[in-house]
Amino acid sequence: MQEAAFERPGVRAIFPTHILETRIKDFAALNDGLRTAIAAHMGADPGIARSNIGGWHSDTEMLQWAGAPARRLALATLQLCGAYTHDKGLRGETPRFEMGLEMWANVSPPGASNQVHAHPGCVWSAVYYVDDGGDADSGKLVLHDPRFPMNRMAAPDLVFAADGAMEEMRVEVAPEPGKLIAFPSWLMHSVKPHRGARDRISIALNVMAIPVRKQQQAAR
Repeated sequence: MQEAAFERPGVRAIFPTHILETRIKDFAALNDGLRTAIAAHMGADPGIARSNIGGWHSDTEMLQWAGAPARRLALATLQLCGAYTHDKGLRGETPRFEMGLEMWANVSPPGASNQVHAHPGCVWSAVYYVDDGGDADSGKLVLHDPRFPMNRMAAPDLVFAADGAMEEMRVEVAPEPGKLIAFPSWLMHSVKPHRGARDRISIALNVMAIPVRKQQQAAR
């Protein structure tokens, strides 16, 4: 190989996309409660169609119909996302925003998946796994590279590399009961087809920033 005409360059990875991944403590009892509430609502409601290809997608009012288990999961999600959110326009100690949340259930039989999509109008989106459906190697959450259009249009087979390591163009997350993962709501994501023997059960959540002034006006 011909000797390089430049000194060894420094490589900086800039503008990271923050993905939060954790596990709910004592999740077994929580999942039992969520599973019971979801089964009851699924039996009474046909669900709605969104990004899901097959399977059952509940309405987004799960906080109202799933009781204490849903409230516990919602609080954990708000705590997680709040710990990694900073208001750079904050002056003093009075918060300018309060975090609101909506959530829904997804029940995916074998073959079900979710097409690529994002959740506009939110700050964080999250996924919590109740049941992996008997196969943690399928039904994975796929997080897609947000830079897709620019670096893939000219030569789709070329990707950036640093010190011989090729950059990932997507990241896959395996479903595991008790796992909670959160990511920026603008990040495109999808779910690969589920291949397990039983239904895979997950819960999706959106965290919204609501101006405090609007909250106060609504309370009047």
